[in-house]
Amino acid sequence: MKVRIIDESDMDGFIAVMEHAFGFELKDENRQHFIDEFELDRLLAAFDGDQLVGTGGAFTFDLTTPGGVVGCGGTTVIAVMPTHRRRGVLTEMMRFHLDEVAERGEPVAALWASEAPIYGRFGYGVATRYFRTKLNRNRVSFSRTPLGDGSVRILGAEGARGVLPELYERIRPERPGFLTRGEARWNEVHFHDPPEWRDGGTPKRFALYEEDGEALGYVTYRQHEKWDAGLPANRVAAGPMHALTPAAEEALWRYLVGIDLVATIESWNTDPNSVLPGTVADSRRIEQTISDGMWVRILDVPAALAARRYQIEGRLVLDVSDPFRGSAAGRFALEGGPEGSTCEPVSDQPDIRLDVRELGSTYLAGFSFSELGRAGLVEGTPEALRTADLMFGWHLQPWCPEVF
Repeated sequence: MKVRIIDESDMDGFIAVMEHAFGFELKDENRQHFIDEFELDRLLAAFDGDQLVGTGGAFTFDLTTPGGVVGCGGTTVIAVMPTHRRRGVLTEMMRFHLDEVAERGEPVAALWASEAPIYGRFGYGVATRYFRTKLNRNRVSFSRTPLGDGSVRILGAEGARGVLPELYERIRPERPGFLTRGEARWNEVHFHDPPEWRDGGTPKRFALYEEDGEALGYVTYRQHEKWDAGLPANRVAAGPMHALTPAAEEALWRYLVGIDLVATIESWNTDPNSVLPGTVADSRRIEQTISDGMWVRILDVPAALAARRYQIEGRLVLDVSDPFRGSAAGRFALEGGPEGSTCEPVSDQPDIRLDVRELGSTYLAGFSFSELGRAGLVEGTPEALRTADLMFGWHLQPWCPEVF
């Protein structure tokens, strides 16, 4: 078995593996668009002789951390041919991939897991969560006057291109879990809208909230027409909602709930910090299920921990294990606070022992050391775990609206 970065001549085999593994068929007219989504020099494949049997790759991202930013390799398109399952293909590809990310100087890797049990053994830990939200329009009302005095307007696709990227960039630096979006990603993912992506719905709609002409929030959505015994029962399927202020977010929810002929509003990736439950008259009318979002894999502990800020001043010695790769293993002294941090290898007695997987889960403040300790995943005295909770905690839950 050999793993290497692919050549353009390998692309037919690369696509074929993904089709078989994920169960889709890529039409000829969509082939070039599919290729253009990726960075070809970061796509890898596993070969059994001359046969391409496994795929993988990475996107180049900057990841917002609590109070900072870190270089991140976005693990993507991991797939193995059904004929080559359980032969170590995935393991070899993951070794190659994580080495490639580390060699580029990216301290962390991250992914969205197609199946949750797979990636923990490679050192990834669940770092963000999100809600799937469903509202019955006729049962939802708002408990008070709007938080803001702005207005919502609908943008066409070209109008959205001129406004949304800049607004997203104003929001991203303050939100742990957010990732950079280059021009190619905006064009190939967020503004690309072929009919086969619509699941029977309309093209993407773009709603923008403004106050005094200043853009403060937006949401993308589709409308799905349905009539039930002569009565309107349309469905609105909303994408992630982005807002600079609580007033902007609330106004966008009010807009979605106010669309005529609609029975239900569904948001598949709702921010865990959403103002929605606090602004409706009866939060029991909001149907929500929680799910794991982005997973994080720490590759360089000192660089990763120094790339974020901490709620309080403190010092912790962390003993980190890394069974899969080994390079993140060691004993590290973290000294940090709101103004900055350092992290260096030491030989001191550890305050906390944990696997690199659990370090990934706590990295963006999505999970506390104490809750992982109660589950038997982190070792440390109650005092040390409380100190870690206070240091690593943040005023916002991390959230990743970017699926890759």
